[in-house]
Amino acid sequence: MELRPIEWPRDLKPLGEMICDTFQYPENPEWSVQIDEKEQISHMLKSFRRIWPLMRVAQILAPSLRDMFRGYVAIEDGNMVGVTIVQRHGTTSAWLVGTVGVLPEYRRRGIARAAIDKSLELMKERGAKKTWLGVISGNTPAQRLYESLGFEAYDATTEYSLSDPAMPSLSPLPPGFSISRLPRSDWRTRLALEERIVPERAREFEPVEKGRFRQPLVFRLLIRLLNLVQREKEEEFVVRRTSDGMLIARCRYSASTRGKGVNSISVRLDPAYPGLAEHLLGLMLYKVVSRSPKLRVEIQIPRWMPSVVEAAESLGFEKRVEYLKMGLVL
Repeated sequence: MELRPIEWPRDLKPLGEMICDTFQYPENPEWSVQIDEKEQISHMLKSFRRIWPLMRVAQILAPSLRDMFRGYVAIEDGNMVGVTIVQRHGTTSAWLVGTVGVLPEYRRRGIARAAIDKSLELMKERGAKKTWLGVISGNTPAQRLYESLGFEAYDATTEYSLSDPAMPSLSPLPPGFSISRLPRSDWRTRLALEERIVPERAREFEPVEKGRFRQPLVFRLLIRLLNLVQREKEEEFVVRRTSDGMLIARCRYSASTRGKGVNSISVRLDPAYPGLAEHLLGLMLYKVVSRSPKLRVEIQIPRWMPSVVEAAESLGFEKRVEYLKMGLVL
């Protein structure tokens, strides 16, 4: 078995094919990559291939982008059988282990451990101080592997799904609050809200600091181009208390205008204002269904926002899978 660094863009196509085959769980089908997700992954990788020359230019202009999508692939008999993909959180010293996968027929042979070990070495060489990942709650073999490497659970996020969504009715924002568009360039607002609402335990591994939120101009332009190529519409909003302008929440939607793939919404809400949860989720659902009807809608909600969980369930979202977040100090 050979472990080699990922080679972009050459590895894009085989990685896409392998990842869809890797994340299949016959004993827990709700964990598996769904048909609409497979289509979305395939389309996303094709879009990446189209703009890759511009990505290389962006990495030259913004050195922090050189630490996006690093990692290793495992090769056996000429075939790609395993992968780890890691990336730096902005310009911070924290890294995300975004993907760890081994084809089912090659599991229990130490491939995942070897690939993670190599990725941890790479992160340390690049100045990483801490790292984190998500693992499906109930995937005991994977969780035990990460624990043996020193990772510890510090948070959890639950993914909810709504199939064939109906257009929700809109309720007015309660008195005393205002909502407005949040430009992608406004990193200060995002940072300020996260500083107020994210629990201390989560911050140990996911830093709430400028380097995570301030994106280079060239990266923002690249994301805009990628959305155009993928035919995705994104909008983000911020909610403030009108009496003093205090940040209360931000919410976002991403809609596929191709009629294929999966739509998503998200809400980051100050837990002190649970009464806003249902309105904000309803608003994002209204906007995403208006832009892209009939496609399944997903939302991921951290454990520390129970009011958003309740609002999602009241709108018909069903729990699909819970991810434990596990962190490691390097």
